[in-house]
Amino acid sequence: MPDPDKARAFEAMDRLLVTGATGFLGGAIAAQLLQEGRIEETLLLVRAATPAEGLQRIAERLRLFGVAEDIIATLSERNVLLGDLANFPAADPRLQQVTAVINCAAVASFGDHPRIWSTNVDHTLAFARQASVWPGLRRFLHVGTAMSCGMQAPSPVPEDYDAGDKAEHVVSYTESKAAVEARMRSELPDLPLVVARPSIVVGHTRLGCKPSPSIFWVFRMGLAMRMFLCAPEDRIDVIPVDYCASALLALARKPVLKYDRYHIAAGEAGSCNFREIESGIAEALGVPPMDDYRQVGMEEISALQPRFQELFGRCIPWMMLRAIELYGGFASLDMIFANSHLLAEGIAPPPRFTDYIANCALTAAGGTIAEQMMVDFK
Repeated sequence: MPDPDKARAFEAMDRLLVTGATGFLGGAIAAQLLQEGRIEETLLLVRAATPAEGLQRIAERLRLFGVAEDIIATLSERNVLLGDLANFPAADPRLQQVTAVINCAAVASFGDHPRIWSTNVDHTLAFARQASVWPGLRRFLHVGTAMSCGMQAPSPVPEDYDAGDKAEHVVSYTESKAAVEARMRSELPDLPLVVARPSIVVGHTRLGCKPSPSIFWVFRMGLAMRMFLCAPEDRIDVIPVDYCASALLALARKPVLKYDRYHIAAGEAGSCNFREIESGIAEALGVPPMDDYRQVGMEEISALQPRFQELFGRCIPWMMLRAIELYGGFASLDMIFANSHLLAEGIAPPPRFTDYIANCALTAAGGTIAEQMMVDFK
């Protein structure tokens, strides 16, 4: 049942609006709110034809996070705000009481999704413009991405780093996130904007990949091929979704914040290298350790195409190569994100990826790598 002690920590907030509640991160936030017993003060923006359908969509996501049915039953149509960033119900009177927003809604795809720019920039900016005039709004917490810094950023990336127009992006998703941040700051000076930039969100500390296999398939690829584009000692900054959700809620709730930009990240102390990650997966699955792992180029990986079906499951080879090139290229950057701003707010550091990687490996084992990859290329 909901914890009354945790509920009292929410007193600083009157009404919270969460967008993207049927997604991975937004769902984790909704799950935590329900388990704390504070859903009464929460509005969830949901794309649906009716409030009942919206409730059903949210409930389906909550079940993936292991929320008990009696707790899901505390959710009602009064928590549902029908619409999305493109068709936002600005006239709904409940919005006049909103004091904080956690904006998770986005097209989070590393593919060439046709709505990336319109959703992540145009519609997000229009939504923020409407929110800026709500009389009670004290905080607009926008969820960006740590990789909005661009590929050329120094490592560890400072939380106030801004490459501006010089940023080099591999995919439209990270470029769109950088663009909307810049436009909100320049065009909406009255918006009480705070930007939270998660690093790489993978799995859940208890549930592993049950809520979503997003990104974990990349590490499975390395183990399957016994090779990848990054060196064994290259590090990667990974956090679990439940930690990210807790950190976002803490930033939304705290009456006064020291900064307006935060990395929700593992930082130097909590990041893991690929040798540790692949060894952890191998141990969990009971397969040979990664003593034979090799760093290779795309030419050698491309030569493996005749074995892709065996290694990854039924797939389209050129799509697999594109995924390896994108994610492997990022992994080889050895990029870490500073998290001193977050820690200065009294938020505890995250667990290391290797602390919960066994849960991810065991819960992801039932699906093929190719199937799980499509979560990130929708």
